[in-house]
Amino acid sequence: MPVAEDWRTCPLGLVERTFKARQDNDDCWSEKLSSQFNALLSDPANRNTLPSLNFTPNHELRDGQLVRFRGMVQDMYDPEIYMAEYETRNLSTGVKNIQCGRYRDVLPNSIREEVLEDSEHVVMKDRHVVYCVSIPGENPWVTELLAAQAENKAGPSGTYQNPLKRGLDPSTQEIIDGESMEGMEMDGDESKPGDESPSNGLVKKSKGENGNPVVPGVKPTQGSVDLNLPIPNQKGKAAIVKLYDVPEGEIKLTDLLDIVGVISLDPAMALSEPNETSIFPPPSLVPRLHVIHFQKLAHNNPLVGEISLTRSEMESTRAKLLHILTESLLGDTLAAEYLLLHLISKVTGRRDIRVIGKMCLNLFRLDSTLNWSRRIYTLVGLLSPGSHHLPLSRNQLELTKFVPFKDFEANRLVSGVLQLPAGTNLVLDETAMTDGQLSAKGVQNLTALGNLITWQKVDYDFKYHSLDYDTDIPVLVLSDGRSLLPSDFQVMVKPEVENVASILENKFKNIGALLTQDLLNRIRVYLTLCREMEYTLSDTLQKEVQDDFVRLRQEDDRRMSVDDMHSHLVLARLVAVSKGKNELDCEDWSRVKEMESERRNTRLPPPRGDASLANGIPLHLAAS
Repeated sequence: MPVAEDWRTCPLGLVERTFKARQDNDDCWSEKLSSQFNALLSDPANRNTLPSLNFTPNHELRDGQLVRFRGMVQDMYDPEIYMAEYETRNLSTGVKNIQCGRYRDVLPNSIREEVLEDSEHVVMKDRHVVYCVSIPGENPWVTELLAAQAENKAGPSGTYQNPLKRGLDPSTQEIIDGESMEGMEMDGDESKPGDESPSNGLVKKSKGENGNPVVPGVKPTQGSVDLNLPIPNQKGKAAIVKLYDVPEGEIKLTDLLDIVGVISLDPAMALSEPNETSIFPPPSLVPRLHVIHFQKLAHNNPLVGEISLTRSEMESTRAKLLHILTESLLGDTLAAEYLLLHLISKVTGRRDIRVIGKMCLNLFRLDSTLNWSRRIYTLVGLLSPGSHHLPLSRNQLELTKFVPFKDFEANRLVSGVLQLPAGTNLVLDETAMTDGQLSAKGVQNLTALGNLITWQKVDYDFKYHSLDYDTDIPVLVLSDGRSLLPSDFQVMVKPEVENVASILENKFKNIGALLTQDLLNRIRVYLTLCREMEYTLSDTLQKEVQDDFVRLRQEDDRRMSVDDMHSHLVLARLVAVSKGKNELDCEDWSRVKEMESERRNTRLPPPRGDASLANGIPLHLAAS
């Protein structure tokens, strides 16, 4: 007798019943099936009872049950042809039946049945196949919240524990100590004595999917599990995802997907994959997932929707965040305001060759001996849902794969560090730079970073040619001297005292004391809401902006360029949305002009004279 959760544990039973109940020549049965599943999954109580592939070991899942999975599209394969409908004949009785092959990898005919492959009732269709991995750069607080939601499922009484009511993040102590949070995605290549000890407070080394330490750029040893993750992650998961009735071009590389699907773990697939030229891991390591329902995610912040902010609350949150960032920059309010605006920046459009909305920020004059840049990165990771720290040492530049490349023998796209989802805060740490001549590989990686910053594109390497893929990765460059990389805004950090070492630790202790759990959650929601907010420029303000542009060009001896005006407009949007407004007003436009005037007159570095590449990147690295 079917139980109440039959559709969860045996979803193919519901598929089969809906298929059998269809009328003759009824091609709409799959739409009716989707409507049934959508109605069931629209109830959060139902959805939360489904196990999550992100947090459940594969061996605890059963073949054919419904599971959830949140991941990024890392690779895409050719469409797969399958039997949507087929006919079987019972060898004992000769009775024929038409069966459904949807959401299956292996046809379920019994030992006394044969599949009539030449039957007129066979219907062949195709399904899209993509390779999804755990979201690269996802910060620990996001993972913890989602894991708590997966564990605190609604019981028979209907009670539900709110996963947001948690103690203060222990990682706030890491800000004070000046090291990275446990589990936060970081690339590092310079070891220190005792690095392997988790109790000594030093930066933990990156680990691969098997838990072993990973050296950037070095392939996993034989016997290890290579899930092809862009950033090594000990708890990373992957799945081969099969989608039905999806329009061409609907799914793209680096898209974030929230999936509910039928998991396929049949070991027979390891020996009989439909595409013999591909090398797929066995389903016990990389399950196949037949999608029942999916949603493309604009962001991976689980707090949005749980916490709402009014206009006044957004302004008060902005003031508190600006104070915290000012503390982290040792009293420099102007640099802190630019950093705040950078954290909510996004690409809003592309016009000809211009990328609209991006804001690569270079904060320089950061002392490299005090772990200052690492403390700032830890703070960024604590506040944002996704981030990645990339120290630009020679070793890192020459050993790490930055750009994905196509392995035609294995028929897979090998991931690179820059294959990140939109909105991931990439922090480039030039304070780790050392003197020396770069190899060709290092120059290629630096060029890839320059192209990402300038064009918000990543050139995927397909051996005989490259393909440009649009992206939206806010890049923050932290350096001691002027950055060797291009940037949209450069700001010299001016601490409130000369002796930085005397106040650095106290400033970050103040930050640790300020960041209560409630404030942390409000800032996390605030940053995402600002980033996703709609924005318009009224005709009145547009005319005022144009008039100011003409006047500023007349007053400025250096002559404001079109690029300068574009920078003003980018800041104008960010200043407005940072205050919870979806339209620019005169007060905010005046603030933009003040900020840019101060930055251009007092915070710009002298020009670099040793550039040797077209985009200004030198072949020889000099430590700042």
